[in-house]
Amino acid sequence: MNDAKYAVAGWLAIIASVLFPLAFILSIIQGVIAGAAFGYTGPIFGPSEALFIGITVISVYVLLVFRRLLNDRYQYHGIDTLIVATIIWNILFQFASLGLRGLLLVAWPESELAMKIVYILFLSIAMISIGIIDILMALRLIQVKDRFNDALRAFAYVTLAGGILEVSVFLSPLSLILVPVTFVILGLLFLREKEEAEFI
Repeated sequence: MNDAKYAVAGWLAIIASVLFPLAFILSIIQGVIAGAAFGYTGPIFGPSEALFIGITVISVYVLLVFRRLLNDRYQYHGIDTLIVATIIWNILFQFASLGLRGLLLVAWPESELAMKIVYILFLSIAMISIGIIDILMALRLIQVKDRFNDALRAFAYVTLAGGILEVSVFLSPLSLILVPVTFVILGLLFLREKEEAEFI
């Protein structure tokens, strides 16, 4: 049963690594089309939002399987709470981001400046909070890195790099580059565990 879960989680993580940059590309295209066709430069809801919601759902599943893997395969529970915190952050960020963008859309353009300031503050707080969680998670994994395989160690170091970029706020956009990398690492980790379970 676990090997089937690892396979599903592995392929979903690989899919998410492709969907994540695609969602950003679609978001940019939406803005360009709206600006060129209608002269509108405000917030837009379109296909990219659906992709981001799908990525959030995949992330939650992948993180749950990741926690199960650490618990069952490595008997490690050191980041259980941090994984739960990451899941909660992902869900809250998605809902809050959509909600704030909706308010910005309703207020556009009368309260454009005020709403943009609120949105920037929200993103700053969100990045700092997830950055702290990522750094703590990475440091705990690195402390016991000898217990893990190469993929898990790579996940820990990439997560640490992402966390440092996130808490810097100004460099946080660079952390987006590491999101697909993290998904790929997790995907390979799960698929390897699935193969090992079948071999045993």
